[in-house]
Amino acid sequence: MSRLLSDPRLRIGAVVAAMAVLAGLGVITHPGKADTRVEAATTEPTRAIVNRTALACPVLSASGKMTSVVNAVAPTLPDGTPTAAGAAQPLSIAPLPATANPVGSLLKRGTIGSSPVATNPVPLSIQGTGPLAAGTVGTSTATAPDGEVNRGMASVPCQLPGSDFWFVGASGASDRRDVLVLTNLDSLNAEVNVSVYSRAGAADLPAARGIVVPARGTSELFLRQIAPNLRDIALHVESTGGRVAAAVRSNASSAGKPLGVDWLNQSSAPATMSFVPAVAPGKGGRILSIANPTDLQATVGLTINGPNGPFKPAGLETVTVDAGAVKSVALDKVLNGDPSAITLTSDQPVTAAMRATDASQTEFSSIGSADALAGPAYLVLPAHRQPVVLQVTAPGKTASVKFELRDAVGRALVTRALDIVNGATTPISFPAQPRATYLMVQQTRGTVVAGVTLMPAAKPSKDDVPQVAAWPLSTSLVFRAQLGAQPDVSAALR
Repeated sequence: MSRLLSDPRLRIGAVVAAMAVLAGLGVITHPGKADTRVEAATTEPTRAIVNRTALACPVLSASGKMTSVVNAVAPTLPDGTPTAAGAAQPLSIAPLPATANPVGSLLKRGTIGSSPVATNPVPLSIQGTGPLAAGTVGTSTATAPDGEVNRGMASVPCQLPGSDFWFVGASGASDRRDVLVLTNLDSLNAEVNVSVYSRAGAADLPAARGIVVPARGTSELFLRQIAPNLRDIALHVESTGGRVAAAVRSNASSAGKPLGVDWLNQSSAPATMSFVPAVAPGKGGRILSIANPTDLQATVGLTINGPNGPFKPAGLETVTVDAGAVKSVALDKVLNGDPSAITLTSDQPVTAAMRATDASQTEFSSIGSADALAGPAYLVLPAHRQPVVLQVTAPGKTASVKFELRDAVGRALVTRALDIVNGATTPISFPAQPRATYLMVQQTRGTVVAGVTLMPAAKPSKDDVPQVAAWPLSTSLVFRAQLGAQPDVSAALR
């Protein structure tokens, strides 16, 4: 080993730089030590530009009249955002095998590209190099008007491969068919271990360790097989070799009747302060699941961030979660149908997710705990027949955001800036759109968490496919951890 690389700090830096190039971050920054308080000091970062992107877009198994599509965009970036030099090279939307031909492409920044609508879908990737790589995002969406398995709508952001993922609110019970889907975009096999936490504590499941994910392929882990009868479980997915993208597909049923399908969005890593954003407004069930992966009991304080400000839910101000366990609490009566977020403060690191069902209990969505925004976030929204609701929360002091909704060719449909009252959640409704659009949300002052929800009409027509979805908003990889603009935005950079 060279004398330079004998310094462990330099070795770590070299590994981070190498991972950044592989992962395709548009800009890498190196912030100071994170602070778990809602308001915290920040440091000025350094930047390194790379020019590669790779995202995995999972799909449901084909069934009935289901259709599936991937929509993606290299979004319009703020003026002065550094990107790779050179002419823009197309980014491809393609099946996983290296020999597969692209089924779609991104040719121009700000213009949405899509795969063909498929009735027998296969997992897709979004990959490429050059200036368009910075900020690229995609969404995989499937809809089915009927069927015993995939009736309804399932939509999830395409995922960046990594080595550490958390999911909360999965199940191995008989009324669920949840599947952990692992995707490997690289040319070498990857190996994964999955730790499972349940109501009764950490579960020892040998079948969840040493899972091999083939190069440019996928592996599936059926939770009902490895964790039968375990309800309300959390998964910690760790790659021990290579990188993977992880997603959890969830089908619900009752007495053989389908009760919806969706993807469980990832949850943020356990922390002593967590935020669950964008709890869907309207009628239906709202179940908060809290996972405590530590060896000590956790005492968790709950604060509801409603449209009129923060409050403690009567009788649920504090929730105890046993060591290595998951605990679920019903909050639909407390939330009263209001758009809300949840702030969790704990004496032990915890993570969480919210499961929302519609009024008929025939469709659901799930959104995990999320980090506060530290720069622009981008989200591709599929075509939708009902309004979507952007929910922005200031869990600490009064904060400010600006946002833009753009159409498929990059034209601005909505541009707005607003203040969010301290501790409150502000909903912003966008009308139904017959084509895919994309949203930009940027925190400009204070600490902000955000997400987008879609709920069906109060009185849907007989032929409507229930459209229920939740999409988290996270800081774009181009801007992640670019601190220094405001004094308190590092709150959730843990």
